[in-house]
Amino acid sequence: PDGGFWGWVAVFGCFMGNVIGDGVMYSFGIFMPKFKEHFHCGSGEIATVNAIQMGVTFASGPLASFLTNHLGWRLTTVIGSVLAAAGFALSAVAPNVIFLYLSAGVLIGLGLGIIYLPRLDCITQYFDKKRPFVTGVAICGSGIGTFIFAPLTEWLLEYTDWQMALIILSGICLLNCGFGLLFKPLPTYQERDKDVCETMLDPDEDEKDKAGDKDTFNEMLLLLRNWVFMMFAISNFLTSLGYPIPYTFVPDNGREIGLSSSQGSFLVGLIGISNTLARLLLGIASQRLHRLYLYNTCLVICGLAMALTNYFQPISAALFGYDCTEFLLSPTASQAINSTVSLFSTLDANTTSNLLPPPWACDPYVGQLMYATLYGVTSAAYVLLTTLVLADLLGADKFTNAFGLLLLFQGVATFIGPPIVGFMFDAFGSYNSGFILMGSMISLSGLMLYPVPCMQTMLASKVKQCTLNVTVKDVQT
Repeated sequence: PDGGFWGWVAVFGCFMGNVIGDGVMYSFGIFMPKFKEHFHCGSGEIATVNAIQMGVTFASGPLASFLTNHLGWRLTTVIGSVLAAAGFALSAVAPNVIFLYLSAGVLIGLGLGIIYLPRLDCITQYFDKKRPFVTGVAICGSGIGTFIFAPLTEWLLEYTDWQMALIILSGICLLNCGFGLLFKPLPTYQERDKDVCETMLDPDEDEKDKAGDKDTFNEMLLLLRNWVFMMFAISNFLTSLGYPIPYTFVPDNGREIGLSSSQGSFLVGLIGISNTLARLLLGIASQRLHRLYLYNTCLVICGLAMALTNYFQPISAALFGYDCTEFLLSPTASQAINSTVSLFSTLDANTTSNLLPPPWACDPYVGQLMYATLYGVTSAAYVLLTTLVLADLLGADKFTNAFGLLLLFQGVATFIGPPIVGFMFDAFGSYNSGFILMGSMISLSGLMLYPVPCMQTMLASKVKQCTLNVTVKDVQT
């Protein structure tokens, strides 16, 4: 049967695994202000923790595949959950930032990366016809987890301290051990009988496997010479530079522009839930619209949203004719208003008013809500459509190796992006320049792919014409 009872139980386990795994990872940036204060270091050093964590999560795919093939879904999930929980627990007693690089970066990232593959592989094996639907349901746990764990982490930091918050999150990660036990192994006799039959029919199977490994390596080398793949890989690299930035810096940026810590954590949760809802809408739209153009357009808007992170509020004030100089503003917010609405008014830094609440257009929180929603919606295309567009461009036969190489590009970019923004903040005292840089990278990643269909059509036409000319010459000869 397509799934059956244990199949749907596995879907629930996979959904909850995404809620916990992605929830704790994407809300980890909420700890940044506490880490900066406790260890007396800058944003660049702390952002490196998040970069290592996400980068190792991407890079641990081959190890997760090896463990899943040799140990099964359940034991692999338990191992990954224990590693992630140990990383959180050890981070609570970290004596310095270097220790955090190992505990919160490597160990948590490795644990979360290991548990990601077996849960998705399980529901893939259990379902056939319903596979797209159940996969979509399970992946929705990622955004819902971010929406839950962002305010939960902030609540823990408010009523306990950051060390106790990490210990509690460590215990929550161990719950994944229980959800992993819901992944009941499929009957193995079918695979065993299949292997026996294949061995009887083809005694040279081992030699073919070795040849297959060599063919895989050669195909990857050929992909690196394929201009379509390289354009998409470079585009993905640029997108991945900026994708983790909001999850890492939105809470700390909120504090810099005068928001409360609870407002900063809610913004992270808003990105998660809007991302989840957008995946459903984009999934429907991708069946009716040109997928590559939809993907490109979303990335361009996503990049613009990031570049304008701290400018949505002053732009709104300028458009609706509000004079926000009468209200108390933080230095960063005042700087943003100065650069945007200088044609409309002159900001008096000494002018303050606590008598009246500011209009909505003068509230920096409203501007951040606009940004978080727009970023969450448009960044969903990166999560949802990357695999679909890759398959459209290269074909299903090249997809597996192409996606493996693509993950390498994504992992390297994830290591680089957050530290750059962090060190730019340390140098300039504002996140504006870092957000503009990474937003530009995301927009460029979308713009550079618009010509691909036209270039493919032109090259195909030239190849066809060249083939026709050769055929005509052969006939004449």
